[in-house]
Amino acid sequence: MTIDQTVVLAIMGIAGIGVLGFTQMIKQWLKASGIAAKAISLAVSAGATAFVLVQSATFSWVAFVVYTIVVFLEANGLYRAKQKPA
Repeated sequence: MTIDQTVVLAIMGIAGIGVLGFTQMIKQWLKASGIAAKAISLAVSAGATAFVLVQSATFSWVAFVVYTIVVFLEANGLYRAKQKPA
């Protein structure tokens, strides 16, 4: 499976505030840190991924798992999504 960076960027920027913004808001609201913060990030990443894949009618379990992992890594600074130049 090829990872489409435009899909990753669409998931990351969902609803204008993005995965990072939602994650930070929830972590601050719950005063979470450590593993709890990572779990929140994973949950937000999974929700955003499912939303985008369902909306674009490209949902499959393989795509869901792969994009959730990529978005989670991107949201935590462990992976960097880059668009290819046009």
